[in-house]
Amino acid sequence: MLRQILITSATIVCIAAMLTGCSNKNPVDEEKSETPTAPSGTTLVFAEGFGSDLSKWDNDYMVTQFDIYPRMRTTTDAAHTGTHSLTTDSNNTALLFTILPSTNRIESGIAGVQFYIMAKALGQANFTVEIGANAGSSGGVQPAFGMGFDPSDSIKCTYYEMNYPYNNGYGDSLLCPFELDRWYKCVVEANFSDSTITYYLDDVLVRTFPLDVARTMGIDKLLVFRGFYAGMNATPSQEGPKQYYADDIVFYKK
Repeated sequence: MLRQILITSATIVCIAAMLTGCSNKNPVDEEKSETPTAPSGTTLVFAEGFGSDLSKWDNDYMVTQFDIYPRMRTTTDAAHTGTHSLTTDSNNTALLFTILPSTNRIESGIAGVQFYIMAKALGQANFTVEIGANAGSSGGVQPAFGMGFDPSDSIKCTYYEMNYPYNNGYGDSLLCPFELDRWYKCVVEANFSDSTITYYLDDVLVRTFPLDVARTMGIDKLLVFRGFYAGMNATPSQEGPKQYYADDIVFYKK
């Protein structure tokens, strides 16, 4: 798979974020709880603060029929709220939630995910949180849309190209180098009404891409992913434990 990388100025994004006051590393106005709540005006589909077991998540993630990723793990090394978050010890790990039954998948309105990510060290690994569609018996989540850390030690958006199959449908857009020990608030929304995907970093709109409604017939997957990065001119995703963390994930619709 080739991922088209759109590199843009980090200055524009970071200045815009600072103007909205998003430079706070640990917002003091958020309740210290292990159970995050849905944003105002939305309906909660699933929420996870990682303070308990992972029983609501799938046992593993089938990338293809012959490639199965085991779960990531929870940790007390860092937390956005509460005491726990999610971390990763190796490449080819993931955490997958599936809307069941399949008839409840989101096919109209807006499907969204809000979450927080933080790094304590430069890890040079591909680590993303995404929402998307069940790819069927072949495995995987496709199309998928998310945000996370790139092997270039930057924050990125992941999306699905309208010009499929010229680059296998996948695209990445780099936003800016990430700062250590800072929790970033990320929001991704797939809007079936106006056929757009929108991305927010610390409450600032940073990207908008077309949503291919014909191929995205419904959203029913939430995926935290670390694995092989096949972008154009990509730096290999580094192996080994990483001080990357995800917390307070909220999957919603409106």
